[in-house]
Amino acid sequence: MRNQFFYKGKKMDVGVPMTDELWDSYLPKKFQSLSSFQWTPIPVIERTWKYLSLEKEVTSLVDLGSGVGKFCIYLSILANRSINILGLEDREELVDLSLSLKALWNTPEVNFKNINFLDEFPYGHSHYYCFNPLYETMKGSHSIDSTKIKSANQFLKDLEILKRKLYQLNSGTKLITFHGFGGSFLAGFRIVLKEEIACGEFLVWERE
Repeated sequence: MRNQFFYKGKKMDVGVPMTDELWDSYLPKKFQSLSSFQWTPIPVIERTWKYLSLEKEVTSLVDLGSGVGKFCIYLSILANRSINILGLEDREELVDLSLSLKALWNTPEVNFKNINFLDEFPYGHSHYYCFNPLYETMKGSHSIDSTKIKSANQFLKDLEILKRKLYQLNSGTKLITFHGFGGSFLAGFRIVLKEEIACGEFLVWERE
């Protein structure tokens, strides 16, 4: 059962401001410890919504590597559930947890799929988001688990695949990144917004 992830009797307090600590309290402990490194900080999600709320056409948004679903679910809450949001994650355990949180926070406009976006890229959406989704193939610490091959060659291979996928997006499509997409240059895109938030770089790219 998906509600197995939550402590028995734990309830949400209506009207309490959202913080990373509050969000983390609904995660299993093993995922709480990864929060500072793997899940998008609340201020970044709030900045994303501030940006999107001023956009003329936001038909749908895809999170490439959605993890525990934090970005997708809280963004939907901020948007008053007015945007169709899709999270793609290749770890089944994290997708199951995301679906549990989706039900807990009552965000029906959010969906999650257990797929690898490098294999099945979701074209046709107006906006995309990623929080350094290729980090798991880098030889670093604070990994989610040990299922990914970690090597410089694998990282560079995945980065080129992702760049080719993004290059095929329609003109005008926006890509929002926090701590980047894995590289510093994206052919066919221009940067329309650049800020420092929560100790990281927040960028909005537009396909030319």
